Amino acid sequence: MTSNKFPYPDRLSYLWLAIGFVLALFSTGKLAIPLFAWLSSIFLLRFMRTQKRGLVGYLLIALSLAAAMAIAWRGMIAVPPPGSAVVIVSGALMGGIPFIADRFLSPHLKGLWATLVFPLISTGLEFLSMGSGSPMGSFGASGYSQYGNSVLLQLLSVTGMWGLSFLMNWTASIVNWAWEQRFEWPSIRHGLALYGGIMALVLAYGGARLTFARIEPGTVRVASFTEVSTDLPALMNTLRSGRVAFGQATRDIHARYFERTATEARAGAKIILWPEVAGIGVEEDETALMEQGREVAKREGIYLAIPFLTIYQDDKRPHENKLIVFDPAGSQAMEHVKYGGNMFEGSKLGDGILRTTETPYGTLSGVICWDTDFINRIAQSGRNGTDILLSPAHDWREINPVHGQMSAFRAIENGVTVIRHADLGLSVVTDPYGRTLAAMDHHATADRTMVAQVPTHGVRTIYSTIGDLFGWLSAGGFVAVAIWSVIRRRRGL
Repeated sequence: MTSNKFPYPDRLSYLWLAIGFVLALFSTGKLAIPLFAWLSSIFLLRFMRTQKRGLVGYLLIALSLAAAMAIAWRGMIAVPPPGSAVVIVSGALMGGIPFIADRFLSPHLKGLWATLVFPLISTGLEFLSMGSGSPMGSFGASGYSQYGNSVLLQLLSVTGMWGLSFLMNWTASIVNWAWEQRFEWPSIRHGLALYGGIMALVLAYGGARLTFARIEPGTVRVASFTEVSTDLPALMNTLRSGRVAFGQATRDIHARYFERTATEARAGAKIILWPEVAGIGVEEDETALMEQGREVAKREGIYLAIPFLTIYQDDKRPHENKLIVFDPAGSQAMEHVKYGGNMFEGSKLGDGILRTTETPYGTLSGVICWDTDFINRIAQSGRNGTDILLSPAHDWREINPVHGQMSAFRAIENGVTVIRHADLGLSVVTDPYGRTLAAMDHHATADRTMVAQVPTHGVRTIYSTIGDLFGWLSAGGFVAVAIWSVIRRRRGL
């Protein structure tokens, strides 16, 4: 088969751009439709390959992506304007890179080799930017659009998010390759057989993993609740107006949480979790709350997880957002300082190391809200033997339920049960196979309590062993095909 020759003549070029934009609009954020996320790149790639001037095509695609993101992510970006605009524009410019790379590199590669350029650079860029490099974690990764497809998502247990990204983008490249062969069966049958075979293996693996799912016997009753929705700006205003009024307000909040804690413990819960910022106060308030937490945990014989935001009135000292876990003996079993989003929230930067504590109900670990979006940090849970991962959160309406759904991906990757309880968001318990054991939407109910019987054992995953190998292979693979393409071009091939 001869090399591709771009630009490919097509009078409908700008129609494909328009269709690609509409599909991109419904491929991400709060508007995401899973199927559309597979289709949008097909038409954007077709548009780029029909453009005489690649740079113009790149800019038009970047503009389309920026417009789609601005609409689909409205209100979801934690950075206030103009920072949110910078996030959108930079994301769109980066999102356009795989299209222009494909435009200039794939014509010099033969057959199916040419179809690898687009998925390799798309996956490699997403891995390098979102796997560990972005201060926003993995928020916005293409794979999150596939939430709910349990069979497909089992791929995460092998490749992490990056295998899913590769398949979605390879689909666009394969369809365009077949399109350029005018969908003539003799020319495309072998390529489609390879693509179809790989997709069949992925789905067969996912189906088998769910069908034969095995978790060691044993469950524990876990309860979490939002007793009082924390209005952080209002509380900070109260603190500025007077320490006494602030102290009374926070004590009232804490009293209600402790009262509910006792109720849930006497109903049989052995692990109880409060949402992020349920505990709040200055240093003296923290000391008093922690002492009361010890007493309640010991009296009720429970593991009590209390998030606490320590507010330092010294302007030079950042606030500290942490999670404290007390055991049934009343001892502090674990402390975690929030890592994710600290530069936007102005809080102390945690070290990103996941601590664990051994319990009769398995190995317990914990993070806070935004931490869960950092794939490389949560990957520790698959390596350190964590069985149950606590993730208290504090969201806002625009980010609901997308942010809560993202926690299910960490459960499958690492073979752990994730218990996420969110004030003002989606609370969900997800088992090691991504199955929802309990869920509660803060905005859909007045009783904001979530109770579940949670497995006391996790499962081992391939991803826990090999980590982000697929992501590194994608990045390295793109470099290899790019070099080969350049060599062939210089040789006039």
